[in-house]
Amino acid sequence: MEHDLQKDIIYTRIKEMIVNGSFAMGEKISERTLEQSLKANKAPIRDALKRLQAEGLVVRKPKSGTYVFSLSQKELLNLLNFRFVIESQGMILSFGQNQEKLIERTENIIMKMKSALALNQGDVYLQQDSLFHETLVSLCENNYFITSFERISAIMDTARNFLGNNLEHMQKSIVEHQNIANAIREKNIGRVVELLREHILPEFGAYWKNFNLSDAD
Repeated sequence: MEHDLQKDIIYTRIKEMIVNGSFAMGEKISERTLEQSLKANKAPIRDALKRLQAEGLVVRKPKSGTYVFSLSQKELLNLLNFRFVIESQGMILSFGQNQEKLIERTENIIMKMKSALALNQGDVYLQQDSLFHETLVSLCENNYFITSFERISAIMDTARNFLGNNLEHMQKSIVEHQNIANAIREKNIGRVVELLREHILPEFGAYWKNFNLSDAD
């Protein structure tokens, strides 16, 4: 029991280090460095890396080592298209199943995002940004949608943090999130879908077009 708990703790710590950018996208991960920084043995670290590999957060290259994932232009576009489908359709289901909760929770998150922006708390803003999108899907009461979203959420959070606490991005982002929340409150679901398309997909002007893949490779 204690051994399993330690493995879960190590897994969570390494995952957090990847998502928050302590390990950059494409960076090699040294098991020895992890042993020293986490004061852990090889076994739980290797177990954690295997779990993270299954989630797509790390890749293991033969005769080279373990690296944080990186995204090619095509991979990023595929990911964002998948995200748009899951998020927009999940939102429609969430609105049908839990309309009032969806309105209330998205508006509460917007308030926290505005507060974080006013206080220049970029890390808090990005956390609330992630929670906003999770909320759109999590109220749908359909495990297939929820599981699909969870599968890509850590990858998306890592990529979002890779863009960093960019003031221009956050000022544009808060307006877009507010517009989405307004459309949900107005029960204009077609408008919400269009706003999500513009917010997520680079071809419609989303901030992801600024994702510098050469730095992530």
